[in-house]
Amino acid sequence: MSGLNGYQADGKTLPESFDEQAELIWGHLRTILRSADMDDGDLVSLRTFLADPADDEANVRMRVKRLGTQEISLTVVCCRLLDPRWKLEMEAVAARSSR
Repeated sequence: MSGLNGYQADGKTLPESFDEQAELIWGHLRTILRSADMDDGDLVSLRTFLADPADDEANVRMRVKRLGTQEISLTVVCCRLLDPRWKLEMEAVAARSSR
């Protein structure tokens, strides 16, 4: 999954805060995983693009809130994003675990 950003379901409304955008992105990610009969435990890699390195601490808090101690491949890139209102964008790779 790539290009996950913090728009609400209408595809137009974008919250201003990092936390609100991150919550929406994690919600979108969970919806996509569920549609494939998967969950957060199937994530193997996560790449987060941050518009501002000052948001890294909040990014880590959000990731720990969602994944706990689950260990996956992580990359954080600080860069200018396509829309200046975006605080972050995410890409994720998931693989069905042997259950």
